[in-house]
Amino acid sequence: MTKAKTVSIKRSKIVWAFFALLGLFVRPVAAVGAASGTRAFPQEGETTLASILAELASFDHGKDDAWLYALRAYVRANKDDGTKRAACEEAFLSFLESGAALPGKAAVCRELRLVGTEKAVPVLAKMLAAAGTSDMARYALERIPGDGADAALLKALSVVSGGPRLGIISSLAGRKCARAVDPLEKMLYAADKTEAAAAVEALGRIGGGEAARALSGALARTSGETREWAASGLLTCAEGLLARNDPAGATAAYDRILASKLSVTMRRAAMKGKVTAAGPAAPRIVLGILSGKPSEMLQPAIAMIPGTFDASGIAPVCMLLGKLPEDSQVQLIGVLASYPKEAVLPALMKAADSSNAAVRTEALRAIGKAGDGSCVDLLARRSARSSGPEQAAARESLWRAGGEAVDAAVLNGLERTADDDVRNELIRAAGERRIDRSKKLLMDLARSATPTVRVQALRALKRLAGPEDLRPLLLLMLEGGDESEMEELQGAAAAVARTISRPGGGADAVGSLFSSETDSKKKASLLRVLGKLGEDRSLRLVRPALADPDPVVADAAVRAIAEWPTITARDDALRVAGQSPNLVHRVLALQAFVRMIGLERYRSPDGAVASLKQALGLASRPEEKRLVVGALPAFACPAALELAESLLGSEVQEEARAAVGQIKERLKRD
Repeated sequence: MTKAKTVSIKRSKIVWAFFALLGLFVRPVAAVGAASGTRAFPQEGETTLASILAELASFDHGKDDAWLYALRAYVRANKDDGTKRAACEEAFLSFLESGAALPGKAAVCRELRLVGTEKAVPVLAKMLAAAGTSDMARYALERIPGDGADAALLKALSVVSGGPRLGIISSLAGRKCARAVDPLEKMLYAADKTEAAAAVEALGRIGGGEAARALSGALARTSGETREWAASGLLTCAEGLLARNDPAGATAAYDRILASKLSVTMRRAAMKGKVTAAGPAAPRIVLGILSGKPSEMLQPAIAMIPGTFDASGIAPVCMLLGKLPEDSQVQLIGVLASYPKEAVLPALMKAADSSNAAVRTEALRAIGKAGDGSCVDLLARRSARSSGPEQAAARESLWRAGGEAVDAAVLNGLERTADDDVRNELIRAAGERRIDRSKKLLMDLARSATPTVRVQALRALKRLAGPEDLRPLLLLMLEGGDESEMEELQGAAAAVARTISRPGGGADAVGSLFSSETDSKKKASLLRVLGKLGEDRSLRLVRPALADPDPVVADAAVRAIAEWPTITARDDALRVAGQSPNLVHRVLALQAFVRMIGLERYRSPDGAVASLKQALGLASRPEEKRLVVGALPAFACPAALELAESLLGSEVQEEARAAVGQIKERLKRD
């Protein structure tokens, strides 16, 4: 009998005796399973290590996986007890030297990571050399402390090949084995590129001065992708040196990469690392890059400014802004926008006057973050004079720049400027910024300014006015104006009326003025407001007006019905569409009727189609017929299909054909 086998037998006897002394064994689960003729699963009170290992001896993946969980649970319950931990290790080693199935051995190796010591190294070392067990053995060795595990992996490195050899390289890297640097360095120049790449990665992970030296040598002696790999490994190594508080070693590694003819991406990464390693000297390095060449280093240098310069030190960077290429100026402006305005605003204001549109646009955008009241005039003028992205950036900054000082500057500009275009931009800003103090001024402008300014003031009031402003706004509307102004006034009044929380409050306020008004034009304006407001209680005022002998009032009533936002006025619209002698009124009412049918998305399809058929019977123009056809697919049913098919030979046959296809598709889905 060989010495190894004798040792194995002795170890097994010791382990079994040890477990017996501890009282860890209970009735063997395997025996229970055999007696019953079925495979046993671990039950509470039966999960001894011996029973688990007995089952794992013939284990195969996908069968009886419960024993894997039992093994895992057992180890985690006992690994912190020195005596039990040692017993686990002994039992595991005996198992690994037995004829157990490989899946079971793999499971044991996974747990040996947690309880293994240098005692396990000889057994695992033998397994490293065999293709079937190499990976499981190195997996266990990765976590076993001591030089013995390193030695076993290094020895196997010179014996195995292919996939197992790559795995051992990875394990040496995971252990950060400094003794592996020399053999790994030789592999850097191997003909097998996969092996060379693995060696590069491992040296980077191992790190330290010797690994950096080896990778630097490869950087000088290789080319192509191998050289890029070496640079990547050296970057990783440099990061490790920084983590070990060796900035000088890291900087030397970064400098080697920067001095080599490598890809821009690689050199940019090295430059960023060098700045990080520089500590207090980092600002000087960044300023040097911003002041000189190469230009491809500008992008990462600018990106590192927030972590390198505080507000008190940003002035030298601001001075260099105008000297950079235009794309770098745009990038730097975006960075400067996050600094306090006292430190960067003058530079941003200057950049806003650049000859380059992209630079101007980015500067205007940045002023919205870093600006104050002093920027309002610039932003308003740019909003008025520019177009496209530049105008959008100026407006956004004018609307979003923070602080009461900006609000005050907007109001001051509104009072002082004589330029209507600039005034319109300031009015927009007052509305967007919700400057409540501007309402009186806007009311005055809506009365006395030029037409374009009046319209803009009304649009702003629509955003700003509250319930308390409804009557003044209505009275302003009753003063009259051109068609566009009246449309804005009516819309603003309806919007403000909706802000009244009391049910029907808005309709009552408008209705009280309407009831006391005798002027037909003023009554017409109030009717249009009631139509836009669309409160049901207002219909008691609008319906009689449909028959008003004054055509101005009657026209406004029809248009109010046509604008009604709910289905409450549907029958009124149908009545006008069928009975009015006025073609325009019939068309407006019919369009409103079809729209209101569409508002009832959950109405019975047959009922909706019947209403649409009514509308079709009243339609005298193709335009209204198209509206009806377009509404049919929303109420897909046999009646809708029949109606659409009846129009296939008509003047709206194209629309009817499309509707038929949509209805059939929806019926098929349902």
